[in-house]
Amino acid sequence: MPLLSMTGEEIGRARIRDYFEAVWTLISLVPPGLVTTYGSIARFLNVSPRLVGRALKANPYPIIIPCHRVIRSDGGLGGYSRGGTQVKRRLLELEGVEFTVDGRVRREFIVDIKDLI
Repeated sequence: MPLLSMTGEEIGRARIRDYFEAVWTLISLVPPGLVTTYGSIARFLNVSPRLVGRALKANPYPIIIPCHRVIRSDGGLGGYSRGGTQVKRRLLELEGVEFTVDGRVRREFIVDIKDLI
């Protein structure tokens, strides 16, 4: 459909979908054994970390698009829509990510997304 014949709502949905696809592409660059943060992706795309979270929640292919490899900036797990944080933590542990005694991802396993580009 040509852009000029689209409604404002349709244009908005198209733009959101573009952001979602950009987020999914970026997290696909994070190798097993490492994680990045909502904030890192948000800074790279110049969007809100909440939009990053929305994109991860809408991920149609969990595991294939590894949304479990995105955590909070403080090392906390944040959310995970496919089974909760216990599943997210277990997936990360299976990939070799280590945690502190208070349940946060150890700093040496966190990368800035821009360093993977």
